[in-house]
Amino acid sequence: MTTTVRTPTRRTRQSDDDSRARLPALSALADDALAELVGTLGEPPWRARQLRRAAWQPFVASLDDIRQLPAGLREGLAARLRFISAIVASERLADRGTTIKLLCGLDDQLTVETVAMESPPRGGSSRRATVCVSTQVGCAIGCPFCATGRMGLRRSCTPAEVVDQVRLAGQALHRHGLGPVTHVVYMGMGEPLAAYETTVASLRALAVHGGISPRRITVSTSGVVPSIRRLAAEGLPVTLAISLHAATDELRDRLVPINRAHPLDALVAAAGAYGRVTGRRLSLEWCLIGGVNDGLDQAAGLVRIARRLRAHVNVIPMNRIEGSPWGPPPADVSRAFLRHLSQAALTVTVRDTRGGEADAACGQLRASLEPRRQLRPDGTLGPQRSAQRGPDEIRAPAGRDSGRRPPLGNGAQLPRADQGSEKRRERAHRGA
Repeated sequence: MTTTVRTPTRRTRQSDDDSRARLPALSALADDALAELVGTLGEPPWRARQLRRAAWQPFVASLDDIRQLPAGLREGLAARLRFISAIVASERLADRGTTIKLLCGLDDQLTVETVAMESPPRGGSSRRATVCVSTQVGCAIGCPFCATGRMGLRRSCTPAEVVDQVRLAGQALHRHGLGPVTHVVYMGMGEPLAAYETTVASLRALAVHGGISPRRITVSTSGVVPSIRRLAAEGLPVTLAISLHAATDELRDRLVPINRAHPLDALVAAAGAYGRVTGRRLSLEWCLIGGVNDGLDQAAGLVRIARRLRAHVNVIPMNRIEGSPWGPPPADVSRAFLRHLSQAALTVTVRDTRGGEADAACGQLRASLEPRRQLRPDGTLGPQRSAQRGPDEIRAPAGRDSGRRPPLGNGAQLPRADQGSEKRRERAHRGA
């Protein structure tokens, strides 16, 4: 008698993956729903609490690692829920092992980036381990200086996928002998307030189940004004970081295209209201781009906005991105810009551009492994192309341009806002 052993076909494996993806994710399951699920398996409600606590231990990577749960319960849970909704598809280390860059694979074969950064104690401060999470696969905002913005938007993450990035980062920190997660920043791929429901649900899960206080969480936004106003009413006192990058509508229309719908006056008003309602100090993010927004006129505008909002200012020298003509300014220009801010008595930090050798700027690791979109000379984005550099890809110019708007290459200029920007700004002003 001959026995035929059938190996799973690609279609069968795909069907199994799809079935798993339809199961509820532990990180998104409410406490009462989890207790009910445990009850259907013949166990008391306290087993649900035991499971939840164990899931957040950095040395627990699967249900099989939770030995305090009975084997029958573990087997039953494995058939009814997903212990974690993402996997580590790639991992890179930088900064002598204190920065860990993860490429996290999702159920539909898409990927997002997550970064864990360990900071040793300095002065009177204690150590911290900050995790930077992504809320979307790609981004629709389209900032031309951002690696993620050049990918376009595929979809928003689920709340569980955001929470599980933090869990995976905690496991990675533990594997490399580093401490537990203390802070979370929503500054990875995507616009958090464009994925509003995902962001708020994941914030609540991190606070309730992950034990991470909202006061140790920062949410960044490019300026989705209606969502800023909604977030102020959620009762979540997270720090709000505004990705400002320009102090005039003319320049911000080009650097942060959402400014054409929600111009600076409306953004500053919404941010100010957020600070008053939550009692949290605002942060202004400024990616310092050589020859673009590093002039003293922009520094003076930044001072005016920061004073109005009583905000902290984070200056981030631009990471070099393959195919982009832009980069950080020369050291003397950076010093002059920062000196102007310092003389205005603002609270300013210069963010360390960590993880450069691991492509750890937002979107760069994913871009190095997956198809990317080329920045055309006119500032628009081309179709997806392979990750290998082509002979036609724009390279950074050798020198600085003396004009207000630096060249993008081949003589092209920083793209002007479309002619409808002014009309949209007027409508936004009326609706603010």
